[in-house]
Amino acid sequence: MIDYDTLTAHLKRTGRMKLLPRILKELQVREAKTRALTSRKETVKDRPDLISGWRSIENGILTDRTGKRALLDIYQRIVKSTT
Repeated sequence: MIDYDTLTAHLKRTGRMKLLPRILKELQVREAKTRALTSRKETVKDRPDLISGWRSIENGILTDRTGKRALLDIYQRIVKSTT
């Protein structure tokens, strides 16, 4: 966690307030990377756009156990049979 008040006070005291926008942007990038790599499990209840099942993200690796693959297979069989 970053104490923004202390950071701002330090930058003011040292005369480096021009650095604040770049520092904040870098902190946002780091936070986004951390959020992307955080382990989590998504279910249909959490994300209605999932058809069925669940998705798990651990150490940046996605395990997808939703119904999408089955629906894609059905769609491909239907398309092949009509052509």
